[in-house]
Amino acid sequence: MRNLSALCALLLWLAPLAGAADEPIPIEQEPRHRLRFENAHVRFFDVELEPGYESRYHWHRSDGVFVNIASAPTIAQDLGKEPVPRGERAIGETYFIDYGARPKSHRVSNPGTTPYRVIDTEILGGCSASAPFAEAPNQTLLIDNARVFVTRIILHPGESTELYAPCGMLVAVSGGSVTLDAESVDMRPAGYQWRHQAQTVKLVNTGKFVFHGVDIRLK
Repeated sequence: MRNLSALCALLLWLAPLAGAADEPIPIEQEPRHRLRFENAHVRFFDVELEPGYESRYHWHRSDGVFVNIASAPTIAQDLGKEPVPRGERAIGETYFIDYGARPKSHRVSNPGTTPYRVIDTEILGGCSASAPFAEAPNQTLLIDNARVFVTRIILHPGESTELYAPCGMLVAVSGGSVTLDAESVDMRPAGYQWRHQAQTVKLVNTGKFVFHGVDIRLK
């Protein structure tokens, strides 16, 4: 009887802790959602889930552009709903989610054997961008909506393109050595370069390998 009473007391003590573990937290408090850059326009999160990791429930409340950096299967579970297995997303896959209009709390786990990595550029405020809303050389249009103009950049060694004003976030998918208006930059996968200027920026691949990037231009 004494052991039963002790067990009941232990369960009562653990119950609030279990509830607290399921309580949604702000995205910046989730351990694998690393906030690497923030200003009045964007917040840049580098999210990496190692094999077997299950995130805590966390809130998405701002529109975001997501770029997949490392591929693995995942399981997503919205708060109060059943888990949903998801296949591997292609490296470089890019998509926009309007969490500003439809906030969501969920958790994501990695049941695979390789890391899952994605970047989330939250859009906080625009930059009053004007024309041109068109792809520059060596770019392919991915997303064009009221908040962003997003292109994929593929540069072979020696090739160049233009990053339009007034502001945007360049994300490296494959990484490489580049120059931005003649300033040398070594970009690793999930690396980023924020710009906010009145003039177009010239981007040149000065490395030995193909540079794969995604440019997120704010409107």
